[in-house]
Amino acid sequence: MASRTAILATGMLAAGLTLAAGIGGFSTTDRIQDALSALAENDPLRAEAVAAGVVGSERDGAWRAWMIVAAARQRQGRHRQALEAYRQFLALCRDPAERTYAIERIRKCRLAFAPPPRPVPASKLLSRRRRAELAEVDSQQYTESTEHFVIRAYNGSLAKLVGSQAEVSLRRICRIILSGQDYPHAINLYVWPDVAEYRKHAVSAAEWSGGSFTLRHDASGQTVRRIDLTQRDGDGGFDVVMLDRVLPHELCHLVLTELFGDARCPLALNEGLAMMAEAEVDNSRVLLAGAAVAGGDRKIALETLLLMDRCKAENAAVFYAEAFSLTCFLHCRLTPEQFRETLAHIKGGCTLEEAVQRALYVPYEEAFLERLARSWENEAVRQSQFLKALHDEEDTAS
Repeated sequence: MASRTAILATGMLAAGLTLAAGIGGFSTTDRIQDALSALAENDPLRAEAVAAGVVGSERDGAWRAWMIVAAARQRQGRHRQALEAYRQFLALCRDPAERTYAIERIRKCRLAFAPPPRPVPASKLLSRRRRAELAEVDSQQYTESTEHFVIRAYNGSLAKLVGSQAEVSLRRICRIILSGQDYPHAINLYVWPDVAEYRKHAVSAAEWSGGSFTLRHDASGQTVRRIDLTQRDGDGGFDVVMLDRVLPHELCHLVLTELFGDARCPLALNEGLAMMAEAEVDNSRVLLAGAAVAGGDRKIALETLLLMDRCKAENAAVFYAEAFSLTCFLHCRLTPEQFRETLAHIKGGCTLEEAVQRALYVPYEEAFLERLARSWENEAVRQSQFLKALHDEEDTAS
């Protein structure tokens, strides 16, 4: 559902457009209402086409249809073109509320095609000497406490670092999943010196993993929230992957599991969100997702992707790449409130496509999943091509 500000602005816009169109002629009113109806029905292509015809007329107030053109372009992910349409509207608008709304939309469009850089992953700031220090293992276990975590590790400096990064990761996860709401619980976090010690203590973890989470009830009925990690890699060095990827990934799984309870979260969405929580984007996933959906034997169709409870080794890379791509696409296209409502509807038993339709407040449409797949695949290919072009440009420059 759109925010209250958006609803108010759209309502005022509709009233202004209808009044202006009424001055000039009934046919323009019909076209305005048709464009607004198309937006309400989540058909931005038709909305833009109809509204663009209105702004080209010389009737009084017809310029207000620029707002519909801009909103339609924004719905399609064409943020640069949407920004230009909002500017056209702003240049002619004098209403304070409508101007405030348009300025906020311009800000969101700018963020969409030029998002603020993510913080540099902690491991990128570690010197070789610092990494060597973090790989050291003492005979005693150290305990550190933060707002949400109790960290136990066999390196006092590492315990402090993991605690600070766990808080950073949790804030990112709360922003992605909980629309910025605080996480009210405490989590026990154990860092074991090596894989052998990790497997000895994280008994329910998969044999191949280097990190895992646990959410269970103890004998007294208390909820136990726990994450187990590995300090050193196979060569005995500090495992930077643990800090940048494994910690936030497992933490996100824990938060999601608690959020959904006994309800099923589609595996693709679960893993996609966990990958979004990692400290930096893995560009290889973006490239692989684009290549897969562009055509080829390895593509996993959206309908199949959403039903998968596990993935086989031979298609695991494509599964994770597509899951990451799809989840990023949904999180970008929906407002934070709509995304949170989508998760709530899935928790209530809806399929993902039903949940998205409900969050958008559009009537049920049998072909919605097909349209969603086409829109996501186009965006996945576009992102992949953009990344490839960027890499080619860098290679040429070097």
